Amino acid sequence: MATDKKVYQFIAHEPSMFSGKIRPYLQYKNIPYETVIPSVEVRQEILIPRVGWSVIPVIITPGDKVVQDTTAIIEYLEKEHPHPAVVPPTPRQNLVSLLLELFADEWLMIPAMHYRWNKLEHKKYIDVQSGRIIKEHASPLEQMENLDDFKNYRFFKNSIRYMGVNKDTTGEIERSYQEFLEDFQQHLNRYPYLLGYQPCVADFAFCGPLYAHLYRDPVPGYLMKCQAPLVASYMERMNSALLSPTHDVVNGKAVKKSVSPDKQGFLPGDEIPETLQPILQRMFTEQVPVLLDTVKYVTQYMKDKPDVDVLPRVIGWHNFKLGSVTSRRSIYTYPIWMLQRISDYYRSLSSGQQRMIDRFLDRYPRGQELLQADLSGCRVDRMDVRVRRAESAKAKL
Repeated sequence: MATDKKVYQFIAHEPSMFSGKIRPYLQYKNIPYETVIPSVEVRQEILIPRVGWSVIPVIITPGDKVVQDTTAIIEYLEKEHPHPAVVPPTPRQNLVSLLLELFADEWLMIPAMHYRWNKLEHKKYIDVQSGRIIKEHASPLEQMENLDDFKNYRFFKNSIRYMGVNKDTTGEIERSYQEFLEDFQQHLNRYPYLLGYQPCVADFAFCGPLYAHLYRDPVPGYLMKCQAPLVASYMERMNSALLSPTHDVVNGKAVKKSVSPDKQGFLPGDEIPETLQPILQRMFTEQVPVLLDTVKYVTQYMKDKPDVDVLPRVIGWHNFKLGSVTSRRSIYTYPIWMLQRISDYYRSLSSGQQRMIDRFLDRYPRGQELLQADLSGCRVDRMDVRVRRAESAKAKL
């Protein structure tokens, strides 16, 4: 481990979805860091004792503070390194960034996990990525053998069924994802980032599933590069690749190109690009019904089990619909915390700003219903990868 306390330690792994969210953020902010691969030793002697859970990514600050969870990491680092800001300062753009972060973290995870674990054509590539850590001291070819013997490998491989990935839904998952790629490519044809000419938090959230799984893994990576090359290029740009000319030549010397003021920052006037509407429409059509159903089930669970403090990550099963298919998936408790952040932000706005948001959401199915959802019976606080009953909720018992 490094001893230079001026540098953040970033415990992460290249194939890890949520590591893929934080790495480009650190690079964009020019925050000095070193990557620490989560070896068995690191997991046993650092992550479990200091985080309480063998989970990545984690940052260890120059002051030796441990911060876990990508949302918490970005919130912490934005306070420590405020420039350039990635949180839009205007209400509508900030709300859309929060919504799309939730979409990326919890919904784009579905195609990401499906393509990783259901495509046998690239199984050896996936296995060698895992084997480098699980079987650190074996030879490279041995590292990819018999990984089903290891609990951590089986956990990720088998987790897809809880997300609703099964023989009935895989066709719709692939259809929806490929439509998303086309929608996103159309947006990137007009703007380099989600909200204009500067990345917001949601841009980094998109990098999680889109880079770590759907760009790097061979089968979906080939699909992305062939079907949506602008999305593939976006992944490369977000990870610091320089793809377009950056300099002019003046008097025989390379001089960095100037950028006109109208091609900088978030779009003016709190504008949401029209090219984002199909992506938001997909979120409200596919994911929002699941979120609202989750609110109902978690509220009932917390009412029925008042003595439960730390909620299980999964509390049962419910129906969900994707395209023409209805299937079953687990009821996850963690998205309640992310939805709560969005609801709290909305309620912090002035009445005039709320009316403006309401008008904007009127175009989406159940748009206002999402922000008006009653979360009073399922208030939670985040802890590692789980949530617990909020202190305010305990006081009402």
